[in-house]
Amino acid sequence: MQKNRAFLFSFLKTATGRVLFFALLSALVVTLLPVEIRAQTSAAVENVQQVGDTAGLAGGSDLITIIGRIINIFLGFLGLIFLVLMLYAGYLWMTAAGDPEKVKKAQATIRNSIIGLVIIASAWAITAYILGIFGGEGFGGIGSGGTGGPMSQFSSAPGSSCLGKGIIETHLPDRNAGDVPRNSPIILTFKEPMKPETIMKDWTEATSNTQILWPLNDDNVLIYRTAQGEDAALGSDKIKVAYTKDLKTFVFKPQEYLGSPSEQIGYTVVLIGDRNGILKFDGSPALSCSPNNRYSWQFEVSTVLDLTPPYVTAVVPPAEGLYARNIVVQLNFNKAMDPTAAQGTTAEDFQNIEVLATPSGSTTPVPVTGEFKISNQYKTVEFVSDAKCGTNSCGRDVFCLPGNAQIQVNAKAATLDGPGPQAVFTTNGYDGLVSVVGNSLDGNHGDTAEGPPTDNYIWSFGTSNDIKLAPPVIQKTTPDANPTLGTNSNVSLDLPVTALFDSFLQSSTLNSENIYVDAHGTTELPDTFWWVVNMKMVKADGSDIDTNVTPPEIPEAALVTIGHRPFMPSGTFPNLNYYDPYITSGVQDAYQNCFNPGRKCGHGIGSNCCKYQPGSAECKTILNP
Repeated sequence: MQKNRAFLFSFLKTATGRVLFFALLSALVVTLLPVEIRAQTSAAVENVQQVGDTAGLAGGSDLITIIGRIINIFLGFLGLIFLVLMLYAGYLWMTAAGDPEKVKKAQATIRNSIIGLVIIASAWAITAYILGIFGGEGFGGIGSGGTGGPMSQFSSAPGSSCLGKGIIETHLPDRNAGDVPRNSPIILTFKEPMKPETIMKDWTEATSNTQILWPLNDDNVLIYRTAQGEDAALGSDKIKVAYTKDLKTFVFKPQEYLGSPSEQIGYTVVLIGDRNGILKFDGSPALSCSPNNRYSWQFEVSTVLDLTPPYVTAVVPPAEGLYARNIVVQLNFNKAMDPTAAQGTTAEDFQNIEVLATPSGSTTPVPVTGEFKISNQYKTVEFVSDAKCGTNSCGRDVFCLPGNAQIQVNAKAATLDGPGPQAVFTTNGYDGLVSVVGNSLDGNHGDTAEGPPTDNYIWSFGTSNDIKLAPPVIQKTTPDANPTLGTNSNVSLDLPVTALFDSFLQSSTLNSENIYVDAHGTTELPDTFWWVVNMKMVKADGSDIDTNVTPPEIPEAALVTIGHRPFMPSGTFPNLNYYDPYITSGVQDAYQNCFNPGRKCGHGIGSNCCKYQPGSAECKTILNP
């Protein structure tokens, strides 16, 4: 023991030893700081990054990434020193020619070098942990936000690609979301209809219209506090389930608030999809996209309730204008809306939103029949009439509103359940629009829910007899997709992929089948790569509209964002990872015209829409509807 101490002290007397000791000591101090101090440090780093962005210094990497690279370079340099010392010690030993002093010196060099290597490895591990905290990994691998996810998700479980690439279109809370309100439900949307009895207990076709909420099938859907494990999953008496009539979206409503009023709590959701688990409507296993027939994700619940009512941020078409009659009707909200209250068909007597047409020369409004769909992470509700009026350039049906008419849209607020924003939930569900936590629509944006008719959101516009058939065009992408510019390499690992269009889009077509990312490369794990698609109404240049002015700013275009698992870092050529985003002709604008990726290849703006060269098979394939 005394000899080991002597070796250590002799190493610490060297310049390299002192540098490594102070680096390790600093890392330990930061690690042992109180959580509050570390949080403030993280916020300070974020503020520094924002200052750099404002000053025009933003690049492909954030501040934490840059610091990490510097530290990695430094540690790599010390590793090189270790190698040189070992070679030097070996040289001394081989050339000692029996000299005991040279042999002793060689042995001491080897021992000290090994001690240095251990310290280097420890410093690297602690540094990586600290940068993970600053980068947002936080509690139990659950990050603070959104669809981009924390850097810890490089180790996403196999089957994570079921979101995007597989059967799952989207869910709330997002993967790795933080600050989730305690009164939030869990919402899950599939790309195909599901067999409902595999998600809800006691459900049968005969009893399907007898109630709104059903007990959770807790054999196939596990919801539990992450720290407590699967054995503590909430039972069927603790979670009730509502669903949309297309059998694609399911809303899991905890009967008691999640989490705690005093501390943030991590939760895990596990879907089990083997032959005895969640099944598609045709009876086949739903989660064949996962090697173990399971899909899971985590999120973190805050200590507060969401008591703020939702409001409308933008509508399509904007009020008081005159538009071609093949335009869709669209409402965009600041919060995710309850899909069971916002989706349905007029044939099924859906009444929470009305579209009325008053023909030219008449004073009597007539209800327009059709379907309301929710999309865009539950933030957009869209109406398409059922009156077919033609086909678009991809051969798909186009549906029209009545021509030469005044169209009025009435989005209804829900009846309030007391003085707060919460709406009444009856045996028939909600009688108006509510956010996912059950807060009634704030139609007049007065920051207070007042219920109907005060908070109904009403606007009107006119239609002509024209049908608009011009396809939408991409104005710019992030990263820039033009390979000749060289700016689509070395991007930040969590950089969202965006596409700014020149017009409004049909939100219900912006799904993970029409917009996707092909992830491949030397070290990429495609089975763990997931993505979700979002849309935001913006100005023509892509900047945000201001919804807090009166009247609100009118949007001019749509910005599509692909949130994703962080990209895997690449090594040096040829050990690279590649990510190819695709926007296919399945995407349609608000006039139901299909996007034509190959049309603009090699012709200026939009020429970057094809993966390969203009006229290649890829462009031709992508043109197929």
